[in-house]
Amino acid sequence: MHPRVRSVPSPIRLVTFGGLHASGDAGEGDLHRLLAQHSRAALFIYLVIERRVSRESLTALFWPESDADNARHALRQSLYQLRKAVAGEWIESGPHELVVTGDIRCDAYDFAHALDGGDLAEAVRLYQGPFLEGVHLVDLKPWESWGDRRRARYARAFRKASRDLIEARRAAGDLGGAIEVAEWWAARD
Repeated sequence: MHPRVRSVPSPIRLVTFGGLHASGDAGEGDLHRLLAQHSRAALFIYLVIERRVSRESLTALFWPESDADNARHALRQSLYQLRKAVAGEWIESGPHELVVTGDIRCDAYDFAHALDGGDLAEAVRLYQGPFLEGVHLVDLKPWESWGDRRRARYARAFRKASRDLIEARRAAGDLGGAIEVAEWWAARD
């Protein structure tokens, strides 16, 4: 008789550069169903990117036309559905704010972390195209404005990281590496 070996679940991975894709141990079907439900997918993406969000800002962003009670109810229902679709302890829910834990990985978050850590090569590698390129989830001005600001911020950071990495490789005499980064930049931007 062999002892059971419990496998460690892999974290959910959300890819937002160059489109939208999710993978991980929540169950591929569950993740695909989540992403197919556009309003919940938008809420999930927002939470994962922002990491710490007040309930009040969420209701204003996603239910701007609703009164406070109805907006709070809609948020509770959406969070319930997200928790069903995304297994594990991925969100801490407080009375006034929600905090996403490390069980959810996201390319945009890793990109910002690489930039903060000075790892330009990793940041450039992670950028696969504009944030949520070609993805339309909900017709809400606040959501669209948030997405546009994020898209512009990430694109600027990618261009700067690419320029700086090209210059660093050129200064180190690695012209082939500099050309490789320039080609990657041209293909992604």
